[in-house]
Amino acid sequence: MAELGLKTKAEELVKLMVDTIADKDYAKLVSSIPPKLSWASFIDAEPTSENACLGFGKWLIEQLAMWEDDYGKKFVVDHFNKLCMEEVDESKLETNNRTMISYDPTSFGESLDFGFEIEFFMENGQIAAVFDVNI
Repeated sequence: MAELGLKTKAEELVKLMVDTIADKDYAKLVSSIPPKLSWASFIDAEPTSENACLGFGKWLIEQLAMWEDDYGKKFVVDHFNKLCMEEVDESKLETNNRTMISYDPTSFGESLDFGFEIEFFMENGQIAAVFDVNI
């Protein structure tokens, strides 16, 4: 796969993921980059992609609300900013069929205390991905 193709597709997927999170439309994450299945445990449901999306949304809403209580100000996840996204290393995907990048989300332009770790891999000849949170 041409480097430009991978980088473009990865950026497109991360943008869709981050913008979906910023819009608080967590169920739609399943069509971009869903969270790892372990997030389904936050809603005590079976580990499906859909339940993982809802579990992540529940966790994020609770996390932001906790910070709002602690700091007395509003917290959100801003829409996609390319400067928050780590560069994609195509060689790792070609060598290991997997590569990982990070995205450091912001709230009103200020860094949040967590980041997204996005794992890209090849699945049926297509680029697919899942994310997790690094606290």
